Amino acid sequence: MSYQLRHSEPLGDNLRRICRKQIEGAIAVAKDEVKTDDTPVHEMRKHLKKARAALRLVRKEIGRGLFREQNRCLRDVGRLTSDIRDAEVRLQTVRQLQEVTQRHGRSAYGKLEGMLILELENFMAAFAEWQTQAVPMLERADSAVDRWILAQFNGNQLRGAVQASYKQARKALGKATANPTAENFHAFRTRAKTLWYQLRILRPVNPVVLKSLSDDLRSLSDLLGRAHDLSFLGARLRSEHGKSKWQREGHKLLAII
Repeated sequence: MSYQLRHSEPLGDNLRRICRKQIEGAIAVAKDEVKTDDTPVHEMRKHLKKARAALRLVRKEIGRGLFREQNRCLRDVGRLTSDIRDAEVRLQTVRQLQEVTQRHGRSAYGKLEGMLILELENFMAAFAEWQTQAVPMLERADSAVDRWILAQFNGNQLRGAVQASYKQARKALGKATANPTAENFHAFRTRAKTLWYQLRILRPVNPVVLKSLSDDLRSLSDLLGRAHDLSFLGARLRSEHGKSKWQREGHKLLAII
């Protein structure tokens, strides 16, 4: 698999290959060069998250300036599509809830779904140039990988980077536990997902143990993701105070959430 270490390659070359592969994957999606199982926006954002997780493993070695430059670039590409992705999530969540309620003989939410479809279309029209903007930004990030100096990168440095990610996730969990807001749990999920991606990269080092750990982190990330999607949709519906059909449907759906 491309998103993991190869025993035949030096560590530095491994991480350079892994990060570059994800950036190039994002470029291919942005250029419509590949067919995706998911929406292009979601598929590209997955590549970005995996690239940033790999980038964090070499944060100290490539230097603060280069790390910040690349991390900011990848983050900004993601922000080009954040409103579109938010609209996709709201629509997807309503459809999932609608499947559940229909199985239990409850009302459908067709008007609400229709409004969210229109909202998504409006965001897609407003940000129709995201691909044109994303490609040169991603190409700069890809070129910057050539500036990584990792000839002396070793296992101790790699272990230290993973430990740092673990500590950040633990800190985020502590904050979410002490103050259980949707924002804090979303921040915890982000840290946990970064650690999950990094353990996937490391899996060949100890396949049995790291597969188990990464599977647990994936389950945790999925659970937190579903909770965040419900909270996100709930906040959107609570902001509506009108009495149109779709708004009334939204208020009914809030009772389920």
